[in-house]
Amino acid sequence: MAINLDRVEARLRDQICPSCARFTRTRTCSLPPNRRCAIFSNLNEIAAIVESTHSTSIEPYLNEVRKRICQTCLEDDHDACPMRNAVDCALDTYLPLVVEEIELELEAQRERGGVARRTL
Repeated sequence: MAINLDRVEARLRDQICPSCARFTRTRTCSLPPNRRCAIFSNLNEIAAIVESTHSTSIEPYLNEVRKRICQTCLEDDHDACPMRNAVDCALDTYLPLVVEEIELELEAQRERGGVARRTL
């Protein structure tokens, strides 16, 4: 089942961005131009992880994120991430909320019985 990531992204932006340390008074992100938000740049892969992982604990999701996303991240240096260590990785900080929103969207789609695709 393809998940509607546009809805998920909109909800995550409403919930996360205003609380993020990178959100400015002018309501913009202060990440440098060469660094994209780890949540939104990896949302497709995160959704795939959530769809294939079923647990009441965040640990299995976190383990999959470390294996499938962190290891390909330019910031990661052999499992040592300066961004994560400095609490400057939104994906690491907000992973429980991201997982919850994706699971809510998957459940809503199952209830509707429909399949929606993300428009890129």
